[in-house]
Amino acid sequence: MALMIKDGLSEPQQPPGSVRARASQLDVAFALAGAVTALLILFDVGGDFAAPIKLLACAMLPGWALLRGVRSIEPAARLVWTLTASAVLFGGFAAAMAWTGFWYPHEVAALILLPSAASLLLSHHSAPRREDGERRTGLYRPRNRGIKWTLGRPIALRRKGLKPWLVLFAGMVLWVLSLLVTSTGHLGSFGLLPALPPLWFLSLAMVLGVSIWTVASRNGASAWLTSSALTGVVAILYGTAPLLMDVPRFPWVYKHMAVTSLITETGHVDPLIDIYNRWPGFFSYSAFLGEAIGYRTPISYAAWAEAGFALLDAVLVLAIARSLSKSRRIYWTAALVFTLGDWVNQNYYSPQSFSYSLYLALCLLALTFLRSAPGRWGVALEGLAVRLFAQGKIHQDRDGWDSRPGGRQSLVVAAIIGIQAVIVISHQLTPYMAVLGLLPLFVGGHFRPRWLGPTLLVLPLLFLIPNIDYIRDKYGLFSGFNFFANAGYKAPGSATGPLLDILFTAPGMGRALATVLTVFVGILGAAGFVRQLRSGQVRTTLAVAWLAVAPSLGLFGQAYGGEARFRVYLFALPWLAIGVAWLFWGGTVRKQRATVTAASALVVLALLFSFVHLQTAGQYKVPKAEVTAGQWLDANTKPGDLILGTRYFFPLLQGPNYAHYLAWGTVTPLYDYAKEFAQDINMSSFQAYVRHLKGGQEVYVVISDEQNARAAREHRIETTLMPKVEAMLAEGAGVESVFDNGTVRVYKYGVER
Repeated sequence: MALMIKDGLSEPQQPPGSVRARASQLDVAFALAGAVTALLILFDVGGDFAAPIKLLACAMLPGWALLRGVRSIEPAARLVWTLTASAVLFGGFAAAMAWTGFWYPHEVAALILLPSAASLLLSHHSAPRREDGERRTGLYRPRNRGIKWTLGRPIALRRKGLKPWLVLFAGMVLWVLSLLVTSTGHLGSFGLLPALPPLWFLSLAMVLGVSIWTVASRNGASAWLTSSALTGVVAILYGTAPLLMDVPRFPWVYKHMAVTSLITETGHVDPLIDIYNRWPGFFSYSAFLGEAIGYRTPISYAAWAEAGFALLDAVLVLAIARSLSKSRRIYWTAALVFTLGDWVNQNYYSPQSFSYSLYLALCLLALTFLRSAPGRWGVALEGLAVRLFAQGKIHQDRDGWDSRPGGRQSLVVAAIIGIQAVIVISHQLTPYMAVLGLLPLFVGGHFRPRWLGPTLLVLPLLFLIPNIDYIRDKYGLFSGFNFFANAGYKAPGSATGPLLDILFTAPGMGRALATVLTVFVGILGAAGFVRQLRSGQVRTTLAVAWLAVAPSLGLFGQAYGGEARFRVYLFALPWLAIGVAWLFWGGTVRKQRATVTAASALVVLALLFSFVHLQTAGQYKVPKAEVTAGQWLDANTKPGDLILGTRYFFPLLQGPNYAHYLAWGTVTPLYDYAKEFAQDINMSSFQAYVRHLKGGQEVYVVISDEQNARAAREHRIETTLMPKVEAMLAEGAGVESVFDNGTVRVYKYGVER
């Protein structure tokens, strides 16, 4: 669905007059659809046909009802706040049900939707009065009902205006055709790059070209075209890999599905199992929403998370940039740079993706409604920046930081606290990353009320207290206070050496280009901050620059399992993207030079992102045959059984019984046995090996052709060893073949006491 966002002023404008209006036709339609959907959910009818309708109702109706009475919210913000409000409401109820064991998802979903629908019919809101006396409620259609139609301002579909639409349409058609002729059966170290046909790259060039043209166009393309082109870029870049795979990619996603399935099956969480059950916000929300729409297993929808979160985050960045700038070029460029710069693969089905989107929504609320003049030390810092960069000149009239719409501040504060609460119960790191950026701005007076900043810190600390012993014992509160050690990266060992690894291996090239992309965005963003400061727009620039720098402070205490450096870039990216947009379009713009520079930079970003993103597709691919085998094992094994698997990333943890495999020694690489007894592969050595590991229980041996071939390519095992192991099992006494789908085979062996 395209982002149909109206261009215009970033700050909501109060209408010159208002009337007391009855529920609009759009409200009535939403209310009736919501009531019908609530009944479908309550009685669990409709099947796959009704699932999208149920999802849309759950994602939109509660938030729409809550925000309907708030006047003059600009379109991008209204869209994301509607989704956020619905997610927070459903997420809160889901966590309460999972913690208490009072698991009635259909009934609770209906109880949320029915009052929301009723409120649309019963509430009376103020609607702005148009100059000609017409009432404007929701979408409106002008008196001239020819070919012009609008979501804000009329757009004439003239012959000249059709050309970019035709190019965009042709590009999307070519993309679909390219997917139909692409085979992903055997992906090498370069991933999808050699597998994709020339049609795919042509389609990306066409759609990206339209998107860049709409941003850089001198006269300004329509918002419909600009948003459609950006949506097309997101779909092509983030939707290609999921659409080409039979099952969701990324092996670790299946652990997330397992936690969701556990809650779905049992109706509660078990904090004794793992850390996910102690931070269940995302998983309980997913289980609640899945049951409500009719999908009890996350594998039915998890693959859509990549493109879905990417699109949602792009809208959030767009709305954030719109809250800071009135220039359409700046906020559309920021959204496009964010889309082309998000290479870290954090959009998959996971609590961090969910929490990251909520973090952006929280920032949007603060930037829209809580901006204020800073205190003395903030003013002093601004004075220093003015002397260093702005030659003693400051243009607060062009800055606009202190200008914010009126509104009921108590509702905004309650919404921010609610969003932070859902983030806190969903992910361990994200609430602290939010605090690093926002707390100093609240304390310094850039946002008010000031007490809200410390409150954002208190919430995760209070939630940490009952879990602190678990975190300290399992992971440690801090991984060290060496900034460079926590930010450092040690590439896997390579026989060719670091330089040759970068030049001649796909993973090495991918890591190098990811670094180049990160540095490129960082340099452009920093240059944009400097340019904005030199133009005298100090207050806004310092706040945005701080939000870009603040995530790096987390490296003084945590490496987060080696992922902290990725999270630092991810949380800095929205603000760096705004800085990049300022670099091209801030201050006095030399149109031709700025257009060429911006277009060139965006093309470079697209090339770098495409290589980095698509190169990893082979590495993170999960074969469907392995998923099927993992589901069989989850349904047939029991606590205490031993699993000898082919490699660590086999999707074993994916069902409600995944806790069976978490005990130490329960899952062991089969390659270890093959290497240790390479010269003595027989049943006697095998029996001795499994007794040494865990005697007295049944043993399941998993052999995957694809994993064996990959292990041989990566020189992790000799090619002749695994056939010997399987031949031994096929003929061994007490060994039974219990599963075989042609690619994956499972053998069961009962250990003799």
